[in-house]
Amino acid sequence: MVLRGTVRRSTMLAPVVLVLALMASSCALTPSDATLPGSDTLTISPSTANVRAGSTQQFTASLTNKTFTWSVNGVIGGSAATGTIDGTGNYTAPTTLPSPNTVTIEATETKKTSISSSSAVTLWNPVPQISGVSPSQVDVGAITLTISGSNFVNGATVSFGGSNLTTTSLSSTQIVATGTATVSQAGLTEPVEVTNPDPGSSNSNSVNAQVVGATVITATAAARFLDQTSFGPTATTILHVQQIGLQAALTEQFNQPTTQFSQPPSPDTAVCGFTNWRCTQSEFLNVAVWGNDQLRQRVAMALSEIFVAPIPQDNAMPFYLNTLAGDAFTNYRTIMQDATLSPAMGNYLNMVNSGKPPAGQIANENFGREMMQLFSLGLNLLHPDGTIQTDGSGNPIPTYTELQVEAFARAYTGWTYANTDGSTPSSFNFTSNWRHFMVPVESRHDTTSKILLNGTTLPVGQSAEDDLKGALDNIFAHPNIGPFVCRQLIQHLVTGNPSPAYVARVSAVFADNGSGVRGDMKAILTAIFMDPEARAGDTQTGDQADSSPAVDGGHLREPLLWTINLLRGLNAAQTPANSYSYVNFMSSTLTSVGEAPFNQSSVFNYFPPTYVIPETTLNAPEFSLENTGSVIPRMSLADKIIHNEDSAPVIDLSATSVIGQQASNPAQLVDYLAMLFMHSQMPSDMRSALISTITAIPATDLQGRAQVAVFLVVTSSHYKIMH
Repeated sequence: MVLRGTVRRSTMLAPVVLVLALMASSCALTPSDATLPGSDTLTISPSTANVRAGSTQQFTASLTNKTFTWSVNGVIGGSAATGTIDGTGNYTAPTTLPSPNTVTIEATETKKTSISSSSAVTLWNPVPQISGVSPSQVDVGAITLTISGSNFVNGATVSFGGSNLTTTSLSSTQIVATGTATVSQAGLTEPVEVTNPDPGSSNSNSVNAQVVGATVITATAAARFLDQTSFGPTATTILHVQQIGLQAALTEQFNQPTTQFSQPPSPDTAVCGFTNWRCTQSEFLNVAVWGNDQLRQRVAMALSEIFVAPIPQDNAMPFYLNTLAGDAFTNYRTIMQDATLSPAMGNYLNMVNSGKPPAGQIANENFGREMMQLFSLGLNLLHPDGTIQTDGSGNPIPTYTELQVEAFARAYTGWTYANTDGSTPSSFNFTSNWRHFMVPVESRHDTTSKILLNGTTLPVGQSAEDDLKGALDNIFAHPNIGPFVCRQLIQHLVTGNPSPAYVARVSAVFADNGSGVRGDMKAILTAIFMDPEARAGDTQTGDQADSSPAVDGGHLREPLLWTINLLRGLNAAQTPANSYSYVNFMSSTLTSVGEAPFNQSSVFNYFPPTYVIPETTLNAPEFSLENTGSVIPRMSLADKIIHNEDSAPVIDLSATSVIGQQASNPAQLVDYLAMLFMHSQMPSDMRSALISTITAIPATDLQGRAQVAVFLVVTSSHYKIMH
């Protein structure tokens, strides 16, 4: 019994032992690193990541006890362009972002390449770091800061006291930025920060710069400066210049975009009258009175009175005016080129369709002569200070000869109107195209050699473009151009009789802006406005300026400038741009005072730069327009503007207007008008007389007081002469 039972239990254990043996055998046959079914899924952590340039990110595979090959965008170990990754999954982003700024990190099991996983990485710009700011102290006005540090990228911006500066140069370790420290910041310590742009825009640490000085800009200094750099000061612009300073105001204007003259409607008779040119005259008022680019347009007006090319027909003037305004802050050589090839100039001085002359004849000399005589060099050789050179007998030395005029005339042959799309026709085009620069027709160009100034020779066989470039380069290199051009710019903008020393200082800047550049208009204009002679009157009282001026200079406000000054100072109401509301006013009315815009009677402008007042030695160009017959029309125009007559822009001098409200206090009214129109430099005897006159008008008639006060101020000789 016992034996039988024992046998039965052994028999039952046999299958169990067999199963265990088979399992052990199976385990022994399976490699130790084998993946069990369902456990071979690989993931990477993190599955997505944002990594800044130059930074690291650790990636981890989900499977342990495995070896993996790591790659970036399919390249094992990555690359400098997309970033590198080591065998442990440690990724280092590139220092410069690739395009696109995304990469894929992939891990592949080394022994079983079918098992892999990836992570999407977006690369961000680095966080900028500032180590220093120089200078650490700045004065009120224009400032230039050099920011040193690391991780600066293209498009980074610099803020100073929360306001963005203008970046002028940038590398990964240094930024130079310019801007303005305002009067309100004087005495404050302002934070300087750098912000890198997207992707991953971020701010740097802050480093402080202190505003230590406040250069006090008086209302007188601001108003005088605006009289020279704009179409006239206003209460708002005077305050603005006082707040930011003169140099900052110049920089601000240099950065203003160009206000464009539009093409008048066609046909023109319904709006412009007998010619579209009158609509452009009307639009000039909009641009000059209300445009933001005051300095640019004021300089363009001066240039239009040097490069005179009035074409009173069709749509000739908008392109020319836009060209001069667009070039106003470039280089004088650029202005020469663009004025030469403008269709208005080509038409006015006969360069368009001027072909090579037949044997024994000469090409049209009109433009060739005026380019030298009026636009660049003048008739006689000049010293650097603008005074005339003389020979041993005391006679002026001519700048050029008739043979040289003929040579330049031949150099300018072969140019015609462009096709309507701006392309070049195969032969001379006699259909006016005012919207594109002239183009060359080489078959009509004179290809003979030409001997120019200083023995320069244009060789045989050159193209029209090459001859034009050679001719203009030859003129631009002549030593006369600096003093000749700079003297005229000073006359138009600051004073009609600049001293030789003033001319010499500015023409030196024309020759070299400090960086080896000749003809830099921004540098030239800065030299003109910031010269001691231009700023000499900024600190004088009215009585001092009247009896003992710091500089014996100034100029008569030409009628057009006087009119625009008046409208700006009185805050004339603006009509919609391009409405051409002032066709009659700008054409007929201003003609009555001797100067409608773009209406010169000859290439010698409204007035010659060399005009001397009879029986004196005073060079005063604008006085050639002033005579007994011009005084009454100007007074009449002032009356029409003040009383809103003759289609002039609307002026509000009512009791509730800004000026009308001042009228309850005659002294206050006179001082306000003196600030607007006379730089707060009204002589005390004139001030007393005006106060007495206005006080005599009943206090109940505030509008009458305002009208009389304005009329007496703007028609006075003290206002007509800009000191």
